[in-house]
Amino acid sequence: MLTQFRQFLLDRLVLRPTRDAVAPHTQRRSEVQLSQYSIEFFVQKNFDEEVKPDLLILKFPGTAGRAERSSPFPADHFEDLNVEIWTWNPPGYGKSEGQARLTEIAKTAAEFCKYAECNRGKNSVLWLMGNSLGCLSALHIASKMNQGSNVGLILRNPPPLISVVKNVAKRYPFGWCINPVADSVCDPMNAMLSAPQCHFPALFLQSELDTLVPPHLQNEIVEAYLGEKRTVVLEAIGHDGTLTKNHQMQVIDKLRWLWSLTKQTR
Repeated sequence: MLTQFRQFLLDRLVLRPTRDAVAPHTQRRSEVQLSQYSIEFFVQKNFDEEVKPDLLILKFPGTAGRAERSSPFPADHFEDLNVEIWTWNPPGYGKSEGQARLTEIAKTAAEFCKYAECNRGKNSVLWLMGNSLGCLSALHIASKMNQGSNVGLILRNPPPLISVVKNVAKRYPFGWCINPVADSVCDPMNAMLSAPQCHFPALFLQSELDTLVPPHLQNEIVEAYLGEKRTVVLEAIGHDGTLTKNHQMQVIDKLRWLWSLTKQTR
């Protein structure tokens, strides 16, 4: 009972769900009925033909993110490939059913990925892309997949959640009181448990001036990650900073590296 109460408090501290209307621009809204919830997601692609994509990317936004605001990155850097992006709203966000809870997000993300795998086509490569808190869903999913799958990860500012919550709490009087709450994070959303079980190639994007998830905390996950990996330091920007042209040039090179590895098992 005490653990459940602490997890309830942690949800309130970490998650920032919204249900207001957000314009999806050119994205197409879709939804899928999973075991417990109907989940909405938004689709965009860089091709018009009714064919299966060469690359399907599942995007998992951060704690205050919404699928409607998903950008075309990185599909806009692959003119020679058919790329399709599905960005989800987790339980409690947008028009997805359920309540925003860390335990529900992890479980539902895995179900959402299974649905995507059944629909992507046997020759399509799958990338899991997370931003901040969304990285935890991507890592959890990847940690449960078969090693031989043609899967890659793109992780921007991944948080070791326990350390991040405690680090933020230190800024306030009696912040140490939050420590037991931070320690209550469920195993599927604990990147320090998932990362050592991930065998797939991964690209880490690290905002140099991130004060929410400082680089030294991000590096705990990078170092624990088992698969082959590359890191691009996004110089002079914070947690939610916009990539400059110089950043994009560095990222494009590593995207090609990631594609070269994940396409080998097609």
